[in-house]
Amino acid sequence: MKHVMLLSLCLLLLGSCRQGSKNDLALLQEASLHTAQPDSVMDLLGQIVRPDRLQGKARAGYALLYTEALNKQGRIGMNDSLIRIALDYYSKEAPGIPLAKSYFLLGRIYQQQGNDTLALKVNLQALAALPSQTQDRTRMLVNYDLGYLYHQKGFYRQALLHYREMQKYVDAHPDTLDCYITAYSMGNIFMLLNRYDSAYHYYQGAIVLARQLKNESYERYILRQLNLHARLTGNQVQAQWYAEELRATTDPYLKAESFQELGNTDSASFYFLKATKDPQISTRAMAFQNLSQLYRKAHPDLAFVYADSFQIYKDSFYALRQTDKIERLTAAYRQEIDLQKEEADRRENAIYLWGGIGITLLLCGTGVFFFVQRKKRRYLLLEKQLVANRLAAIKEYVAEQNRRNPEEWSAMYQEIAAIEMQTLIGQFQQTAWQKRINAIQKGNGKPFSKKEQAVFQKEILALFDELVKRLQAEHPQITKDDLLFCLLSLMNYPTSLIAACIGCKETTLRTRKHRLKEKLSKETFGLFFHSSINQQDTEEV
Repeated sequence: MKHVMLLSLCLLLLGSCRQGSKNDLALLQEASLHTAQPDSVMDLLGQIVRPDRLQGKARAGYALLYTEALNKQGRIGMNDSLIRIALDYYSKEAPGIPLAKSYFLLGRIYQQQGNDTLALKVNLQALAALPSQTQDRTRMLVNYDLGYLYHQKGFYRQALLHYREMQKYVDAHPDTLDCYITAYSMGNIFMLLNRYDSAYHYYQGAIVLARQLKNESYERYILRQLNLHARLTGNQVQAQWYAEELRATTDPYLKAESFQELGNTDSASFYFLKATKDPQISTRAMAFQNLSQLYRKAHPDLAFVYADSFQIYKDSFYALRQTDKIERLTAAYRQEIDLQKEEADRRENAIYLWGGIGITLLLCGTGVFFFVQRKKRRYLLLEKQLVANRLAAIKEYVAEQNRRNPEEWSAMYQEIAAIEMQTLIGQFQQTAWQKRINAIQKGNGKPFSKKEQAVFQKEILALFDELVKRLQAEHPQITKDDLLFCLLSLMNYPTSLIAACIGCKETTLRTRKHRLKEKLSKETFGLFFHSSINQQDTEEV
Protein backbone atom coordinates (compact mmCIF):
# COMPACT_ATOMS: atom_id res chain seq x y z
CA MET A 1 0.00 0.00 0.00
CA LYS A 2 2.84 2.36 0.88
CA HIS A 3 4.53 1.75 -2.49
CA VAL A 4 1.26 2.37 -4.33
CA MET A 5 0.85 5.75 -2.60
CA LEU A 6 4.40 6.78 -3.46
CA LEU A 7 3.91 5.77 -7.09
CA SER A 8 0.65 7.76 -7.25
CA LEU A 9 2.37 10.81 -5.78
CA CYS A 10 5.18 10.60 -8.35
CA LEU A 11 2.69 10.32 -11.22
CA LEU A 12 0.76 13.31 -9.83
CA LEU A 13 3.92 15.42 -9.63
CA LEU A 14 4.92 14.38 -13.15
CA GLY A 15 1.48 15.33 -14.45
CA SER A 16 1.61 18.72 -12.75
CA CYS A 17 5.06 19.40 -14.23
CA ARG A 18 3.80 18.55 -17.72
CA GLN A 19 0.71 20.70 -17.19
CA GLY A 20 2.93 23.58 -16.04
CA SER A 21 5.08 23.14 -19.15
CA LYS A 22 1.96 23.21 -21.36
CA ASN A 23 0.72 26.38 -19.65
CA ASP A 24 4.10 28.09 -20.13
CA LEU A 25 4.14 27.26 -23.83
CA ALA A 26 0.58 28.55 -24.19
CA LEU A 27 1.51 31.82 -22.47
CA LEU A 28 4.53 32.25 -24.74
CA GLN A 29 2.38 31.59 -27.81
CA GLU A 30 -0.20 34.16 -26.69
CA ALA A 31 2.49 36.73 -25.86
CA SER A 32 3.96 36.35 -29.35
CA LEU A 33 0.57 37.46 -30.76
CA HIS A 34 0.54 40.72 -28.75
CA THR A 35 4.00 42.12 -29.54
CA ALA A 36 2.42 45.46 -30.50
CA GLN A 37 1.24 45.87 -26.86
CA PRO A 38 4.35 45.55 -24.65
CA ASP A 39 2.31 45.87 -21.42
CA SER A 40 0.23 42.85 -22.40
CA VAL A 41 3.37 40.90 -23.27
CA MET A 42 4.94 41.70 -19.89
CA ASP A 43 1.72 40.67 -18.12
CA LEU A 44 1.60 37.33 -19.93
CA LEU A 45 5.30 36.60 -19.40
CA GLY A 46 4.91 37.50 -15.72
CA GLN A 47 2.45 34.61 -15.35
CA ILE A 48 5.26 32.13 -16.08
CA VAL A 49 6.26 31.07 -12.56
CA ARG A 50 9.67 29.53 -13.31
CA PRO A 51 11.09 30.97 -16.56
CA ASP A 52 14.51 29.61 -15.59
CA ARG A 53 13.19 26.08 -16.21
CA LEU A 54 12.35 26.80 -19.84
CA GLN A 55 14.54 24.99 -22.34
CA GLY A 56 15.53 25.34 -25.99
CA LYS A 57 13.13 27.24 -28.21
CA ALA A 58 10.83 28.25 -25.32
CA ARG A 59 13.73 29.74 -23.37
CA ALA A 60 14.97 31.70 -26.41
CA GLY A 61 11.41 32.90 -27.20
CA TYR A 62 10.93 34.13 -23.64
CA ALA A 63 14.23 36.06 -23.72
CA LEU A 64 13.39 37.65 -27.10
CA LEU A 65 9.81 38.64 -26.17
CA TYR A 66 10.85 40.06 -22.79
CA THR A 67 13.69 42.17 -24.22
CA GLU A 68 11.52 43.38 -27.11
CA ALA A 69 8.82 44.49 -24.64
CA LEU A 70 11.42 46.35 -22.55
CA ASN A 71 12.66 48.12 -25.68
CA LYS A 72 9.15 49.26 -26.63
CA GLN A 73 8.59 50.51 -23.08
CA GLY A 74 11.80 52.55 -23.30
CA ARG A 75 13.59 50.72 -20.48
CA ILE A 76 15.74 48.16 -22.23
CA GLY A 77 18.75 48.96 -20.00
CA MET A 78 22.39 48.01 -20.48
CA ASN A 79 22.45 44.32 -19.51
CA ASP A 80 22.76 42.00 -22.53
CA SER A 81 22.73 38.64 -20.70
CA LEU A 82 19.05 37.93 -21.47
CA ILE A 83 19.09 38.73 -25.19
CA ARG A 84 22.28 36.70 -25.63
CA ILE A 85 20.29 33.58 -24.65
CA ALA A 86 18.03 34.17 -27.66
CA LEU A 87 21.00 35.11 -29.85
CA ASP A 88 22.91 31.91 -29.00
CA TYR A 89 19.88 29.73 -29.76
CA TYR A 90 18.69 31.40 -32.97
CA SER A 91 22.20 31.65 -34.43
CA LYS A 92 22.37 27.82 -34.33
CA GLU A 93 18.79 26.62 -34.66
CA ALA A 94 16.55 29.23 -36.34
CA PRO A 95 18.30 31.90 -38.46
CA GLY A 96 16.02 34.52 -40.02
CA ILE A 97 13.73 37.14 -38.49
CA PRO A 98 14.16 35.93 -34.83
CA LEU A 99 17.94 36.10 -35.22
CA ALA A 100 17.71 39.55 -36.82
CA LYS A 101 15.51 40.78 -33.95
CA SER A 102 18.03 39.46 -31.44
CA TYR A 103 20.89 41.34 -33.13
CA PHE A 104 18.72 44.49 -33.37
CA LEU A 105 17.87 44.44 -29.64
CA LEU A 106 21.52 43.79 -28.76
CA GLY A 107 22.36 46.89 -30.82
CA ARG A 108 19.85 48.93 -28.79
CA ILE A 109 21.56 47.76 -25.58
CA TYR A 110 24.97 48.76 -26.97
CA GLN A 111 23.53 52.20 -27.76
CA GLN A 112 22.43 52.49 -24.13
CA GLN A 113 25.97 51.58 -23.10
CA GLY A 114 27.33 54.33 -25.36
CA ASN A 115 29.15 51.86 -27.61
CA ASP A 116 27.95 52.97 -31.06
CA THR A 117 30.67 50.99 -32.86
CA LEU A 118 29.42 47.65 -31.53
CA ALA A 119 25.82 48.77 -32.10
CA LEU A 120 26.64 49.47 -35.75
CA LYS A 121 28.33 46.08 -36.11
CA VAL A 122 25.44 44.01 -34.69
CA ASN A 123 22.85 45.97 -36.71
CA LEU A 124 24.76 45.11 -39.88
CA GLN A 125 24.65 41.47 -38.74
CA ALA A 126 20.90 41.83 -38.20
CA LEU A 127 20.47 43.17 -41.73
CA ALA A 128 22.49 40.24 -43.13
CA ALA A 129 20.39 37.73 -41.15
CA LEU A 130 17.11 38.90 -42.71
CA PRO A 131 15.88 37.02 -45.81
CA SER A 132 16.51 39.14 -48.91
CA GLN A 133 12.87 39.24 -50.06
CA THR A 134 11.35 39.84 -46.63
CA GLN A 135 9.68 43.23 -46.04
CA ASP A 136 9.32 42.85 -42.29
CA ARG A 137 9.08 45.78 -39.88
CA THR A 138 12.30 44.51 -38.32
CA ARG A 139 14.09 45.50 -41.54
CA MET A 140 12.72 49.03 -41.22
CA LEU A 141 13.82 49.29 -37.56
CA VAL A 142 17.30 47.97 -38.36
CA ASN A 143 17.65 50.45 -41.24
CA TYR A 144 16.55 53.26 -38.93
CA ASP A 145 19.16 52.39 -36.31
CA LEU A 146 21.86 52.08 -38.99
CA GLY A 147 20.87 55.45 -40.44
CA TYR A 148 20.90 57.04 -36.98
CA LEU A 149 24.31 55.54 -36.11
CA TYR A 150 25.86 56.61 -39.43
CA HIS A 151 24.32 60.05 -38.86
CA GLN A 152 25.97 60.30 -35.44
CA LYS A 153 29.35 59.30 -36.88
CA GLY A 154 29.09 61.85 -39.73
CA PHE A 155 28.60 59.37 -42.59
CA TYR A 156 25.58 61.19 -44.01
CA ARG A 157 25.39 59.46 -47.38
CA GLN A 158 25.41 56.00 -45.79
CA ALA A 159 22.74 57.21 -43.39
CA LEU A 160 20.64 58.45 -46.33
CA LEU A 161 20.86 55.03 -48.02
CA HIS A 162 19.36 53.32 -44.97
CA TYR A 163 16.67 55.99 -44.58
CA ARG A 164 15.70 55.37 -48.21
CA GLU A 165 15.35 51.66 -47.36
CA MET A 166 13.00 52.74 -44.57
CA GLN A 167 10.98 54.69 -47.16
CA LYS A 168 10.43 51.48 -49.16
CA TYR A 169 8.85 49.83 -46.16
CA VAL A 170 6.70 52.91 -45.44
CA ASP A 171 5.46 52.95 -49.01
CA ALA A 172 4.53 49.25 -48.80
CA HIS A 173 3.04 49.49 -45.27
CA PRO A 174 1.51 52.94 -44.63
CA ASP A 175 1.93 53.60 -40.93
CA THR A 176 1.62 57.11 -39.53
CA LEU A 177 4.38 56.94 -36.93
CA ASP A 178 6.83 55.17 -39.23
CA CYS A 179 6.11 57.72 -41.98
CA TYR A 180 6.86 60.61 -39.61
CA ILE A 181 10.17 59.12 -38.42
CA THR A 182 11.27 58.45 -42.00
CA ALA A 183 10.37 61.92 -43.28
CA TYR A 184 11.94 63.74 -40.32
CA SER A 185 15.16 61.70 -40.48
CA MET A 186 15.60 62.18 -44.23
CA GLY A 187 14.92 65.92 -43.86
CA ASN A 188 17.74 66.17 -41.27
CA ILE A 189 20.18 64.38 -43.57
CA PHE A 190 19.34 66.57 -46.56
CA MET A 191 19.87 69.64 -44.36
CA LEU A 192 23.35 68.40 -43.45
CA LEU A 193 24.08 67.72 -47.14
CA ASN A 194 22.93 71.30 -47.99
CA ARG A 195 20.14 69.97 -50.20
CA TYR A 196 17.56 72.41 -48.88
CA ASP A 197 14.81 71.71 -51.41
CA SER A 198 14.72 68.01 -50.53
CA ALA A 199 14.94 68.83 -46.82
CA TYR A 200 11.97 71.24 -47.10
CA HIS A 201 9.95 68.59 -48.94
CA TYR A 202 10.44 65.97 -46.24
CA TYR A 203 9.93 68.45 -43.37
CA GLN A 204 6.61 69.48 -44.87
CA GLY A 205 5.55 65.84 -45.05
CA ALA A 206 6.69 65.26 -41.47
CA ILE A 207 4.80 68.25 -39.99
CA VAL A 208 1.57 67.11 -41.63
CA LEU A 209 1.98 63.70 -39.99
CA ALA A 210 2.88 65.30 -36.64
CA ARG A 211 -0.30 67.35 -36.70
CA GLN A 212 -2.33 64.27 -37.63
CA LEU A 213 -0.92 62.59 -34.54
CA LYS A 214 -1.63 65.74 -32.47
CA ASN A 215 1.84 65.40 -31.00
CA GLU A 216 3.15 68.82 -29.99
CA SER A 217 6.69 67.51 -29.39
CA TYR A 218 6.96 66.21 -32.98
CA GLU A 219 5.43 69.43 -34.32
CA ARG A 220 7.83 71.57 -32.29
CA TYR A 221 10.88 69.70 -33.61
CA ILE A 222 9.76 70.15 -37.22
CA LEU A 223 8.93 73.85 -36.74
CA ARG A 224 12.38 74.51 -35.33
CA GLN A 225 13.98 72.73 -38.29
CA LEU A 226 11.79 74.67 -40.73
CA ASN A 227 12.70 77.91 -38.99
CA LEU A 228 16.38 77.01 -39.32
CA HIS A 229 15.84 76.07 -42.97
CA ALA A 230 14.19 79.44 -43.72
CA ARG A 231 17.02 81.38 -42.06
CA LEU A 232 19.70 79.37 -43.93
CA THR A 233 17.97 79.99 -47.26
CA GLY A 234 17.49 83.72 -46.50
CA ASN A 235 13.70 83.68 -46.36
CA GLN A 236 13.21 85.95 -43.34
CA VAL A 237 9.44 86.24 -43.78
CA GLN A 238 9.04 82.46 -43.66
CA ALA A 239 11.44 82.28 -40.71
CA GLN A 240 9.31 84.87 -38.87
CA TRP A 241 6.18 82.91 -39.64
CA TYR A 242 7.66 79.67 -38.26
CA ALA A 243 8.89 81.58 -35.20
CA GLU A 244 5.32 82.80 -34.60
CA GLU A 245 4.11 79.22 -34.84
CA LEU A 246 6.76 78.16 -32.34
CA ARG A 247 5.58 80.86 -29.97
CA ALA A 248 2.07 79.47 -30.29
CA THR A 249 3.28 76.13 -28.84
CA THR A 250 2.98 75.38 -25.12
CA ASP A 251 6.72 74.90 -24.51
CA PRO A 252 7.84 77.97 -22.49
CA TYR A 253 11.53 77.55 -23.33
CA LEU A 254 10.88 77.56 -27.09
CA LYS A 255 8.62 80.57 -26.73
CA ALA A 256 11.31 82.35 -24.75
CA GLU A 257 13.89 81.66 -27.44
CA SER A 258 11.53 83.02 -30.11
CA PHE A 259 10.91 86.25 -28.17
CA GLN A 260 14.65 86.55 -27.50
CA GLU A 261 15.37 86.36 -31.22
CA LEU A 262 12.77 89.12 -31.82
CA GLY A 263 14.36 91.32 -29.11
CA ASN A 264 11.38 91.18 -26.77
CA THR A 265 13.31 90.74 -23.52
CA ASP A 266 10.33 91.10 -21.20
CA SER A 267 8.38 88.24 -22.84
CA ALA A 268 11.59 86.18 -23.16
CA SER A 269 12.33 86.72 -19.46
CA PHE A 270 8.78 85.71 -18.53
CA TYR A 271 8.91 82.44 -20.46
CA PHE A 272 12.50 81.66 -19.33
CA LEU A 273 11.28 81.99 -15.73
CA LYS A 274 8.50 79.49 -16.54
CA ALA A 275 11.10 77.19 -18.13
CA THR A 276 13.07 77.11 -14.87
CA LYS A 277 10.31 74.84 -13.52
CA ASP A 278 10.68 72.34 -16.35
CA PRO A 279 11.16 68.69 -15.19
CA GLN A 280 14.36 68.34 -17.26
CA ILE A 281 17.52 69.60 -15.57
CA SER A 282 19.12 70.56 -18.87
CA THR A 283 16.16 72.83 -19.74
CA ARG A 284 16.31 74.50 -16.30
CA ALA A 285 20.04 75.07 -16.60
CA MET A 286 19.73 76.67 -20.03
CA ALA A 287 16.83 78.86 -18.84
CA PHE A 288 18.91 80.21 -15.95
CA GLN A 289 21.84 80.83 -18.28
CA ASN A 290 19.67 82.83 -20.69
CA LEU A 291 18.21 84.81 -17.77
CA SER A 292 21.71 85.70 -16.55
CA GLN A 293 22.54 86.88 -20.07
CA LEU A 294 19.35 88.96 -20.28
CA TYR A 295 19.90 90.68 -16.91
CA ARG A 296 23.68 91.01 -17.10
CA LYS A 297 23.59 94.73 -17.96
CA ALA A 298 20.23 95.91 -16.60
CA HIS A 299 20.29 94.06 -13.27
CA PRO A 300 23.79 92.72 -12.48
CA ASP A 301 22.83 91.50 -8.99
CA LEU A 302 19.93 89.47 -10.37
CA ALA A 303 22.15 88.19 -13.16
CA PHE A 304 24.63 86.86 -10.55
CA VAL A 305 21.80 85.00 -8.83
CA TYR A 306 20.71 83.42 -12.12
CA ALA A 307 24.34 82.59 -12.94
CA ASP A 308 24.73 80.82 -9.59
CA SER A 309 21.55 78.86 -10.24
CA PHE A 310 22.88 77.98 -13.67
CA GLN A 311 26.10 76.67 -12.12
CA ILE A 312 24.15 74.60 -9.60
CA TYR A 313 22.01 72.97 -12.30
CA LYS A 314 25.04 72.64 -14.54
CA ASP A 315 26.89 70.77 -11.79
CA SER A 316 23.80 68.60 -11.22
CA PHE A 317 23.58 67.91 -14.93
CA TYR A 318 27.30 67.08 -15.01
CA ALA A 319 26.84 64.77 -12.00
CA LEU A 320 24.02 62.97 -13.81
CA ARG A 321 26.19 62.60 -16.87
CA GLN A 322 29.00 61.24 -14.71
CA THR A 323 26.55 58.80 -13.12
CA ASP A 324 25.45 57.66 -16.57
CA LYS A 325 29.08 57.31 -17.56
CA ILE A 326 29.80 55.24 -14.45
CA GLU A 327 26.81 53.04 -15.24
CA ARG A 328 28.05 52.56 -18.79
CA LEU A 329 31.54 51.73 -17.55
CA THR A 330 30.08 49.33 -14.98
CA ALA A 331 28.01 47.65 -17.68
CA ALA A 332 31.09 47.41 -19.91
CA TYR A 333 33.09 45.97 -17.00
CA ARG A 334 30.37 43.41 -16.30
CA GLN A 335 30.28 42.53 -19.95
CA GLU A 336 34.05 42.04 -19.94
CA ILE A 337 33.81 39.88 -16.82
CA ASP A 338 31.09 37.79 -18.47
CA LEU A 339 33.25 37.38 -21.57
CA GLN A 340 36.23 36.33 -19.45
CA LYS A 341 34.04 33.89 -17.55
CA GLU A 342 32.73 32.44 -20.81
CA GLU A 343 36.30 32.12 -22.08
CA ALA A 344 37.37 30.41 -18.84
CA ASP A 345 34.37 28.05 -19.11
CA ARG A 346 35.29 27.25 -22.71
CA ARG A 347 38.88 26.50 -21.69
CA GLU A 348 37.73 24.35 -18.78
CA ASN A 349 35.32 22.47 -21.03
CA ALA A 350 38.10 22.00 -23.58
CA ILE A 351 40.38 20.61 -20.85
CA TYR A 352 37.66 18.21 -19.71
CA LEU A 353 36.93 17.23 -23.32
CA TRP A 354 40.53 16.51 -24.25
CA GLY A 355 41.12 14.86 -20.89
CA GLY A 356 38.11 12.61 -21.47
CA ILE A 357 39.32 11.82 -24.99
CA GLY A 358 42.80 11.03 -23.66
CA ILE A 359 41.47 8.76 -20.92
CA THR A 360 39.16 7.05 -23.41
CA LEU A 361 42.04 6.45 -25.83
CA LEU A 362 44.21 5.18 -22.98
CA LEU A 363 41.51 2.76 -21.84
CA CYS A 364 40.93 1.63 -25.42
CA GLY A 365 44.66 1.15 -25.95
CA THR A 366 44.95 -0.82 -22.71
CA GLY A 367 41.98 -2.97 -23.69
CA VAL A 368 43.45 -3.64 -27.13
CA PHE A 369 46.85 -4.47 -25.58
CA PHE A 370 45.35 -7.00 -23.16
CA PHE A 371 43.17 -8.44 -25.92
CA VAL A 372 46.21 -8.93 -28.16
CA GLN A 373 48.23 -10.46 -25.31
CA ARG A 374 45.39 -12.80 -24.42
CA LYS A 375 44.98 -13.80 -28.02
CA LYS A 376 48.73 -14.35 -28.36
CA ARG A 377 48.79 -16.45 -25.18
CA ARG A 378 45.88 -18.48 -26.47
CA TYR A 379 47.69 -19.14 -29.76
CA LEU A 380 50.82 -20.22 -27.85
CA LEU A 381 48.77 -22.61 -25.73
CA LEU A 382 47.12 -24.00 -28.83
CA GLU A 383 50.50 -24.39 -30.49
CA LYS A 384 51.89 -26.12 -27.41
CA GLN A 385 48.89 -28.40 -27.29
CA LEU A 386 49.34 -29.18 -30.98
CA VAL A 387 53.00 -30.04 -30.45
CA ALA A 388 52.09 -32.19 -27.45
CA ASN A 389 49.43 -33.99 -29.48
CA ARG A 390 51.90 -34.62 -32.28
CA LEU A 391 54.49 -35.97 -29.84
CA ALA A 392 51.85 -38.14 -28.20
CA ALA A 393 50.86 -39.52 -31.59
CA ILE A 394 54.50 -40.18 -32.45
CA LYS A 395 55.02 -41.87 -29.08
CA GLU A 396 52.00 -44.04 -29.57
CA TYR A 397 53.15 -44.99 -33.02
CA VAL A 398 56.65 -45.77 -31.76
CA ALA A 399 55.28 -47.75 -28.83
CA GLU A 400 53.14 -49.81 -31.18
CA GLN A 401 56.07 -50.47 -33.48
CA ASN A 402 58.22 -51.21 -30.47
CA ARG A 403 55.85 -53.90 -29.35
CA ARG A 404 55.98 -55.46 -32.79
CA ASN A 405 59.70 -55.09 -33.30
CA PRO A 406 61.45 -53.98 -30.09
CA GLU A 407 64.97 -54.20 -31.37
CA GLU A 408 64.38 -52.02 -34.43
CA TRP A 409 62.51 -49.22 -32.64
CA SER A 410 64.47 -49.04 -29.40
CA ALA A 411 67.12 -46.68 -30.79
CA MET A 412 64.48 -44.49 -32.47
CA TYR A 413 62.48 -44.30 -29.23
CA GLN A 414 65.54 -43.08 -27.37
CA GLU A 415 66.18 -40.52 -30.09
CA ILE A 416 62.62 -39.19 -29.87
CA ALA A 417 62.88 -38.94 -26.08
CA ALA A 418 66.13 -37.00 -26.48
CA ILE A 419 64.48 -34.61 -28.98
CA GLU A 420 61.57 -34.06 -26.60
CA MET A 421 64.00 -33.41 -23.79
CA GLN A 422 65.96 -30.88 -25.83
CA THR A 423 62.71 -29.14 -26.82
CA LEU A 424 61.74 -28.65 -23.17
CA ILE A 425 65.22 -27.43 -22.30
CA GLY A 426 65.09 -25.01 -25.24
CA GLN A 427 61.74 -23.64 -24.02
CA PHE A 428 63.19 -23.03 -20.58
CA GLN A 429 66.23 -21.26 -22.04
CA GLN A 430 63.89 -18.76 -23.73
CA THR A 431 62.41 -17.65 -20.39
CA ALA A 432 63.58 -14.77 -18.20
CA TRP A 433 64.88 -17.27 -15.64
CA GLN A 434 67.69 -18.30 -17.99
CA LYS A 435 68.92 -14.68 -18.11
CA ARG A 436 68.93 -14.52 -14.31
CA ILE A 437 70.84 -17.79 -14.05
CA ASN A 438 73.40 -16.58 -16.61
CA ALA A 439 73.83 -13.33 -14.65
CA ILE A 440 74.41 -15.28 -11.42
CA GLN A 441 76.92 -17.53 -13.21
CA LYS A 442 78.83 -14.48 -14.49
CA GLY A 443 78.89 -12.96 -11.01
CA ASN A 444 76.83 -9.80 -11.79
CA GLY A 445 73.42 -11.10 -10.68
CA LYS A 446 71.72 -11.41 -7.30
CA PRO A 447 70.69 -14.86 -5.93
CA PHE A 448 66.99 -15.66 -6.01
CA SER A 449 64.86 -14.39 -3.13
CA LYS A 450 62.48 -16.69 -1.24
CA LYS A 451 59.54 -15.46 -3.30
CA GLU A 452 61.46 -15.87 -6.55
CA GLN A 453 62.56 -19.35 -5.56
CA ALA A 454 58.93 -20.41 -5.06
CA VAL A 455 57.84 -19.01 -8.44
CA PHE A 456 60.94 -20.47 -10.14
CA GLN A 457 60.26 -23.92 -8.69
CA LYS A 458 56.56 -23.84 -9.68
CA GLU A 459 57.23 -22.86 -13.30
CA ILE A 460 60.02 -25.42 -13.87
CA LEU A 461 57.98 -28.27 -12.41
CA ALA A 462 55.05 -27.30 -14.65
CA LEU A 463 57.29 -27.18 -17.74
CA PHE A 464 58.89 -30.60 -17.15
CA ASP A 465 55.64 -32.23 -16.09
CA GLU A 466 56.34 -35.63 -17.73
CA LEU A 467 59.76 -35.99 -16.12
CA VAL A 468 58.33 -34.96 -12.75
CA LYS A 469 55.71 -37.72 -13.03
CA ARG A 470 58.43 -40.25 -13.92
CA LEU A 471 60.47 -39.32 -10.82
CA GLN A 472 57.39 -39.38 -8.55
CA ALA A 473 56.47 -42.81 -9.92
CA GLU A 474 59.85 -44.24 -8.93
CA HIS A 475 60.21 -42.29 -5.70
CA PRO A 476 56.76 -41.27 -4.28
CA GLN A 477 58.31 -39.49 -1.25
CA ILE A 478 60.53 -37.26 -3.39
CA THR A 479 60.34 -33.57 -2.38
CA LYS A 480 59.87 -30.56 -4.66
CA ASP A 481 63.37 -29.37 -3.82
CA ASP A 482 64.76 -32.73 -4.94
CA LEU A 483 62.67 -32.52 -8.13
CA LEU A 484 64.03 -29.04 -8.86
CA PHE A 485 67.57 -30.27 -8.20
CA CYS A 486 67.12 -33.16 -10.64
CA LEU A 487 65.71 -30.89 -13.39
CA LEU A 488 68.47 -28.29 -13.05
CA SER A 489 71.06 -31.08 -13.13
CA LEU A 490 69.38 -32.39 -16.27
CA MET A 491 70.01 -28.97 -17.91
CA ASN A 492 73.73 -29.35 -17.16
CA TYR A 493 74.04 -26.58 -14.53
CA PRO A 494 76.98 -26.94 -12.09
CA THR A 495 76.23 -27.75 -8.47
CA SER A 496 77.45 -24.37 -7.22
CA LEU A 497 75.03 -22.54 -9.58
CA ILE A 498 72.13 -24.79 -8.60
CA ALA A 499 72.86 -24.11 -4.93
CA ALA A 500 72.67 -20.33 -5.60
CA CYS A 501 69.37 -20.77 -7.43
CA ILE A 502 67.51 -22.90 -4.88
CA GLY A 503 69.11 -21.27 -1.84
CA CYS A 504 71.16 -24.02 -0.16
CA LYS A 505 74.76 -25.14 0.28
CA GLU A 506 76.72 -27.33 -2.12
CA THR A 507 77.30 -29.99 0.56
CA THR A 508 73.56 -30.28 1.04
CA LEU A 509 73.14 -30.89 -2.70
CA ARG A 510 75.80 -33.61 -2.67
CA THR A 511 73.96 -35.32 0.19
CA ARG A 512 70.70 -35.11 -1.75
CA LYS A 513 72.38 -36.57 -4.84
CA HIS A 514 73.70 -39.50 -2.86
CA ARG A 515 70.23 -40.15 -1.38
CA LEU A 516 68.57 -39.91 -4.83
CA LYS A 517 71.12 -42.35 -6.24
CA GLU A 518 69.95 -44.89 -3.70
CA LYS A 519 66.22 -44.29 -4.30
CA LEU A 520 66.18 -44.03 -8.13
CA SER A 521 66.99 -46.64 -10.71
CA LYS A 522 70.36 -46.49 -12.38
CA GLU A 523 68.82 -45.53 -15.73
CA THR A 524 66.74 -42.69 -14.26
CA PHE A 525 69.58 -41.39 -12.12
CA GLY A 526 71.91 -41.44 -15.13
CA LEU A 527 69.33 -39.45 -17.15
CA PHE A 528 69.37 -36.53 -14.72
CA PHE A 529 72.97 -36.66 -13.54
CA HIS A 530 74.79 -37.46 -16.79
CA SER A 531 77.26 -34.55 -17.22
CA SER A 532 80.90 -34.81 -16.38
CA ILE A 533 80.58 -32.13 -13.73
CA ASN A 534 77.77 -33.88 -11.97
CA GLN A 535 79.54 -37.20 -12.34
CA GLN A 536 82.54 -35.73 -10.54
CA ASP A 537 80.22 -34.49 -7.80
CA THR A 538 78.80 -37.97 -7.46
CA GLU A 539 82.22 -39.54 -7.16
CA GLU A 540 83.19 -37.02 -4.49
CA VAL A 541 80.13 -38.04 -2.49
